[in-house]
Amino acid sequence: ASFQETTKVLSQASISARIDTLAGLKENVIVGHKIPAGTGLREFDQLIIGSKDELEAMMVHEEEVTSESN
Repeated sequence: ASFQETTKVLSQASISARIDTLAGLKENVIVGHKIPAGTGLREFDQLIIGSKDELEAMMVHEEEVTSESN
Protein backbone atom coordinates (compact mmCIF):
# COMPACT_ATOMS: atom_id res chain seq x y z
CA ALA A 1 0.00 0.00 0.00
CA SER A 2 2.82 2.42 0.72
CA PHE A 3 4.24 1.94 -2.79
CA GLN A 4 0.81 2.75 -4.24
CA GLU A 5 0.71 5.99 -2.25
CA THR A 6 4.18 6.94 -3.50
CA THR A 7 3.13 6.24 -7.09
CA LYS A 8 0.06 8.41 -6.61
CA VAL A 9 2.15 11.28 -5.21
CA LEU A 10 4.69 11.03 -8.05
CA SER A 11 1.91 10.89 -10.65
CA GLN A 12 0.22 13.98 -9.21
CA ALA A 13 3.56 15.80 -9.12
CA SER A 14 4.22 15.02 -12.78
CA ILE A 15 0.73 16.11 -13.84
CA SER A 16 1.16 19.48 -12.14
CA ALA A 17 4.81 19.84 -13.33
CA ARG A 18 6.21 19.88 -9.79
CA ILE A 19 9.77 18.84 -9.08
CA ASP A 20 10.49 15.93 -6.77
CA THR A 21 14.07 15.60 -5.58
CA LEU A 22 13.64 11.83 -5.15
CA ALA A 23 15.23 11.91 -1.71
CA GLY A 24 13.43 8.81 -0.44
CA LEU A 25 14.15 5.13 -0.91
CA LYS A 26 10.77 4.15 -2.38
CA GLU A 27 10.71 6.89 -5.01
CA ASN A 28 14.14 5.88 -6.27
CA VAL A 29 13.18 2.20 -6.43
CA ILE A 30 10.03 2.99 -8.41
CA VAL A 31 11.86 5.07 -11.03
CA GLY A 32 14.81 2.65 -11.20
CA HIS A 33 17.51 4.90 -9.74
CA LYS A 34 20.17 3.97 -7.23
CA ILE A 35 18.79 4.06 -3.71
CA PRO A 36 20.04 6.84 -1.43
CA ALA A 37 21.90 4.47 0.89
CA GLY A 38 25.39 3.01 0.98
CA THR A 39 27.32 3.75 -2.21
CA GLY A 40 24.12 5.09 -3.76
CA LEU A 41 24.28 8.16 -1.52
CA ARG A 42 24.40 11.42 -3.46
CA GLU A 43 27.69 12.40 -1.80
CA PHE A 44 29.36 9.43 -3.54
CA ASP A 45 28.09 10.41 -7.02
CA GLN A 46 31.13 12.57 -7.75
CA LEU A 47 33.68 10.37 -5.98
CA ILE A 48 36.82 10.08 -8.09
CA ILE A 49 38.72 6.85 -7.77
CA GLY A 50 42.30 6.76 -8.99
CA SER A 51 44.10 4.00 -10.81
CA LYS A 52 45.47 0.83 -9.27
CA ASP A 53 49.00 2.21 -9.71
CA GLU A 54 48.08 5.31 -7.69
CA LEU A 55 46.62 3.13 -4.95
CA GLU A 56 49.74 0.97 -4.81
CA ALA A 57 52.00 4.05 -4.67
CA MET A 58 49.91 5.47 -1.86
CA MET A 59 50.09 2.17 0.05
CA VAL A 60 53.90 2.04 -0.35
CA HIS A 61 54.19 5.62 0.89
CA GLU A 62 51.96 4.81 3.87
CA GLU A 63 54.12 1.79 4.73
CA GLU A 64 57.28 3.93 4.51
CA VAL A 65 55.83 6.56 6.82
CA THR A 66 54.67 3.89 9.26
CA SER A 67 58.05 2.13 9.31
CA GLU A 68 59.90 5.46 9.79
CA SER A 69 57.81 6.32 12.84
CA ASN A 70 58.63 2.97 14.52
